Amino acid sequence: PVKVDLNMRVDVYQHADTTVQKRVAATQPTVTEDAQTRLRNRMGEVQVLKNNRLVGESRKGLLEIRNQPPGEFGEYVQRTVEAENKDRLAMMEEIVQKQHLRLEEVERQQSELARNKAFNGEWIEERQPDGTFAWKQKGM
Repeated sequence: PVKVDLNMRVDVYQHADTTVQKRVAATQPTVTEDAQTRLRNRMGEVQVLKNNRLVGESRKGLLEIRNQPPGEFGEYVQRTVEAENKDRLAMMEEIVQKQHLRLEEVERQQSELARNKAFNGEWIEERQPDGTFAWKQKGM
């Protein structure tokens, strides 16, 4: 048999680090990271509203209420759409600042992405040949 006798000593020292504050600040979520998290957490709720044909994707890359139900559920739909649009706008504003684009261009890009991601039957706002916009259900 082999006998192992092991002794170990661990000394832990804490040195003052002037970059600690910088590292802590760097790990704090930014406004847009918070918005991204909220958008992800709200994704299921928004999809249910889209599936029920209550909301649609507008030409500005935002949600718009198409058929607001009455009562408490209607208020829930309103609050959800307002929160979603607030976070989408925060994300768009960051893109505007980082890529030095106009807000209208970012809205157009986000709208196009949303239309492409939409499932058949969901409400989307599309440009017509005459340049106006009209609501239609995708794939119909």
